Amino acid sequence: MIKSILTSVLLATAAVQASPALTERAVENANNNDAYTLPKSDRNPRARAAEIEVKRKGWQYSEFPMGVAYYPTGTLANKTIAKDEETWFPPIAKKAEATARESPIALEAIKAKGGLNKLEDYIYLYEDQWAESFPEGPIPGIMTNFTDDRTFSMMRLSASPYRLQRVKPTDKLLFPVDDAAAITGLSLKQLQAQGRLFLEDFSEMKELDPTDKFGAGCQGYFYIHPKSGDFLPLAVRPLVKGREDSALVYTPKDSANDWMLAKMLLNQNDGWHTTWAHITQSHSAAEIPYLAAIRTLSENHPVLVMLHRIEKTPWNIRPLLQNGVEAGAAPDSGPAYYAWTSRSGRTWANQVYESGEVANFQSNYYRTFLENRGLINSRFGPALKSFPFYEDVAVITESIREFMTTFINSYYSSDRAVAQDSELQAWQRETDVAKVYDFPESIKSRRTLIDILTHQAYLGGIVHGVMSTNGAIGDTTSLPFAPAGFRQPIPTKKGVKDIMEFMPTAEGAVWQVVTYAAANRYSWKDTNETISYMFEDQAMLSRMTPQTREAAKKFKADMDAFSVEIRARTFDKDGLNRGMPFQWNVMDPNWAPYWSVV
Repeated sequence: MIKSILTSVLLATAAVQASPALTERAVENANNNDAYTLPKSDRNPRARAAEIEVKRKGWQYSEFPMGVAYYPTGTLANKTIAKDEETWFPPIAKKAEATARESPIALEAIKAKGGLNKLEDYIYLYEDQWAESFPEGPIPGIMTNFTDDRTFSMMRLSASPYRLQRVKPTDKLLFPVDDAAAITGLSLKQLQAQGRLFLEDFSEMKELDPTDKFGAGCQGYFYIHPKSGDFLPLAVRPLVKGREDSALVYTPKDSANDWMLAKMLLNQNDGWHTTWAHITQSHSAAEIPYLAAIRTLSENHPVLVMLHRIEKTPWNIRPLLQNGVEAGAAPDSGPAYYAWTSRSGRTWANQVYESGEVANFQSNYYRTFLENRGLINSRFGPALKSFPFYEDVAVITESIREFMTTFINSYYSSDRAVAQDSELQAWQRETDVAKVYDFPESIKSRRTLIDILTHQAYLGGIVHGVMSTNGAIGDTTSLPFAPAGFRQPIPTKKGVKDIMEFMPTAEGAVWQVVTYAAANRYSWKDTNETISYMFEDQAMLSRMTPQTREAAKKFKADMDAFSVEIRARTFDKDGLNRGMPFQWNVMDPNWAPYWSVV
């Protein structure tokens, strides 16, 4: 036993002495033009193993209050985070300077036009404003068609599909809708039996700690119309803690003010979900498999190099948001126009992660996720006539998968070659230590590895893009469509006379734009930070296989073509685009960033 230990120590010492790439400084500064290699092809396996051991010591797991998943610590990790901040902070500061400059101008413009006296006046918030922060305003159609019920329902099939699900015939209905037959031609139970009924449930939000603004945890029913096939809203039930038994159910049969308020309350929930769930749904979910990979794969392993590319500067976001939580918890500061406290947001986002809703790796593969919620390939009920989120996301994700397939197949000639990659097997084992939930139990096939890498790219480039950056400010948090908070308590009876009493003031409206403009990257449109350029790193590609380089060219060409297609979309003779009274353009590959920016 003693001899065995001594032999191991001597071998490790010899490896360290044999290669300059085994100290932390050398690992950090390593830069050569050699081709990336798999472990079996490395000319100096001892040095490679010692390099990984140095990384394991320099990249360790730490608990973190925001986002639940482990956060890196250690000498190498801390240096990397500091360097990332140098890259990441300037655009944040530039955006803050722009909003600080433009917000008082926008506020004065609203006042000069007579203030906000009706919902349509919120156009003043965006019109000819925010030249640097948010020049194009909300996505086309939102401001002009926000009263259209199809705007409300189709947002669930584009900008915010993450809590939508088809109600199964065996599910218990959450609340009755007496007007269902009058609205749809079918009773609620008939809609359910035919697989036409859908649900969004944010009821847990009623438990969040309130500010001096107001909100509710809502449940909403949507349905596929039995004749037109349109996806439409049926009912909204806002729930307030302590008043659950007397909760009102709103439908399109109610007055215009009552129904609009109900829709905006559910929109408020989707906006909150976008704001806080994206922290764990894109950032945490992608970071922790990546951290496990850093600790187990050589810097010369092509898979880790690819992860470095798609996980660009990921470590800065959660500390920034955590600082915001703490600042927002101070007595004289904080989220003045949110209905709930920032500490509640952190707690809620952490609960969403811990529940597995966003942390489970394989069940959140985009097709699997949509199938499990009955949104595609449902075994019961009719298919959705139009599903813009899926239509756009499928094009991009399958293009990513095509690239990853060529990339992986160019390095692994067979599934057996994957199974024999000792570093990949170590990565898989490490995901247990890292608490990556629902990660594949083995990496023994090319298909499994392709799925993993495709999903990692999907989390940063698509989920984040929909829930932050291009999304959010242009759709799920736009005004008057989705206020962050309401100025009046949630009604105990129907008959709202003046809906503007509930709505944000001019100051509150400007605050909402400033808050979400922090994530918007309009200036990156048509730059190399976009999805089209996801794999366009020539320094990286020069050290990879010729097949990978060709696949990167094809991906770029395919994304450029898809961008042209998105930008050519218009409204049809009925004022609709793919069944929507708005043009959802968030996934334009030459606008949406390829990485989780903020």
